[in-house]
Amino acid sequence: MKKIRVAITGIGAVSAAGIGVDAFEQALLKPSRVFSHNTRHDLDLDVIVGEAREEWFATHDHPDLNSPTGRLCLSAARECEKNGRENGAGSLDGLSLGTSTGGQSVNERVVFDLLNSRDPGPFNYRRQGCMAAPSRLVARDLGIEGPVRTISTACTSSANAIALGASWIQAGKCRAVLAGGGDALCHTTISSFCALELTGPRMCTPFAADRPGLTLGEGAGFLVLESLDEVIAAGRKPIAELLGVGMSSDAHHMTAPPQDGSGATNAMRAALRHAGLSPSDIHHVNAHGTGTQLNDSSEAKAIDRLFDHDPPVMSCKGLIGHTLGGAGGLEAVASVLALRKRTAFTNLGADRADPECPVSLVGPGGLLLPDNPVIISNSFAFGGNNCSLIFGGSEVSQ
Repeated sequence: MKKIRVAITGIGAVSAAGIGVDAFEQALLKPSRVFSHNTRHDLDLDVIVGEAREEWFATHDHPDLNSPTGRLCLSAARECEKNGRENGAGSLDGLSLGTSTGGQSVNERVVFDLLNSRDPGPFNYRRQGCMAAPSRLVARDLGIEGPVRTISTACTSSANAIALGASWIQAGKCRAVLAGGGDALCHTTISSFCALELTGPRMCTPFAADRPGLTLGEGAGFLVLESLDEVIAAGRKPIAELLGVGMSSDAHHMTAPPQDGSGATNAMRAALRHAGLSPSDIHHVNAHGTGTQLNDSSEAKAIDRLFDHDPPVMSCKGLIGHTLGGAGGLEAVASVLALRKRTAFTNLGADRADPECPVSLVGPGGLLLPDNPVIISNSFAFGGNNCSLIFGGSEVSQ
C-alpha cells in the first residue's frame, strides 16, 4: 500500500520570544535572553521563567472555556489556521492538541479562593479546569467539527499530538488537521520543578559543562497537516513535509532517563525507519536539550551513538525555556523555520558542549544547512516516553 505523505501547510507560534511565527523566527536568528523573575505568580521562590506577555494571550467569546493555557493555545492556533488558509488549506476537520497543564490554572484559582474563604464564582471543572479545556476552546473558536483529541504525556504532549494528527491524515480520517499544543505557567508547575531541584535563579544553558538545570517557559506551537498528494494535485506548495515519526518507552524511571540514552536512540531509529531514511540522511538535530545534567548527557550519548557524521545540534530552550507540553509543537515550528531559512539556529547558552555531552553544538550566528535538508526534532518526557519527528524541506519531490 502506498504511504500517504504528510504536508505541512500552516504554522503558528507564541512564546516568551514573541507572538507570531515572524517574531519567533527573528528571535531564533538573533537570539537573546528573555527570562525574568515571574511576575504573574505570587510565589516566594527564587526562580526565573520565560513568560509570555499578557497581551499575547488570545481574547475570546467563550467564558465557559476559559483558561490561560487555552488562551495561549488559541493565540498560536488562530495564526496557524490563518497561515494555512492563506496557503490554500480549506476548513480544518481535526484537532490534536497536547498539553500538560490544561485548565490547572483555573483549578488553582478556585482552590485558593476557597482556602481564603472567598467565593470563586461560576466554575465548571469539566469545561474550565479539566485537561481538555484548551482543546474544547480551540475547536469551538475555529469551528472544528471533526475529531478533537487531547494528548497529555508531559513534555512530549504536543509532539505526540502531531504524530496522532499525521496518522489521521494517513488513515484518510481527516483532510486538514490542526496539530500541536501548548502550556501556560502555573503555581503547580513552578513549585513542582523547584521541589525537584531542577530549576532556579540561573538561566538554562543546554549541553554546557556548568548547566544549572532547566528554565521553565510557556508557549504554544501548531502545524496544519494535509495529504501531500492532495496539496500537489491542487497546484499548491507545502511549507515542509513531516517525513517520519518515532516513539519509544524507557521503562526505566519516573523522572530520569537511562544514562546510556537507549530510549532516545530507539525513538530516533523508529522515526528513521518510518521515514525510510538512514542516520546519514539527517543534517541537523533539534534536541530536547532541557539543560539538566541527566537529560542532556543522555540525549547527547544517544545522538553520538546513532549518528556517525556528527550532525549539528541545538536546543530552543536556551531561548524560550522549557514549555513542557508545548515544547514539541514549538520545536516543530522551529524545525520548519530552520528548513525555510536553511539554517541551524544557535544553541543559546553554550557553543561548546560538556565533555559528558559528545555532540557538536551550533555556535553564534547559526550554521548554513545544505540544500533540501532533513531535520530530526526530539521530545522526551517524565515517565520515560519519547517522540522524535523528522521534517523535510519545502522542495519536496513530486
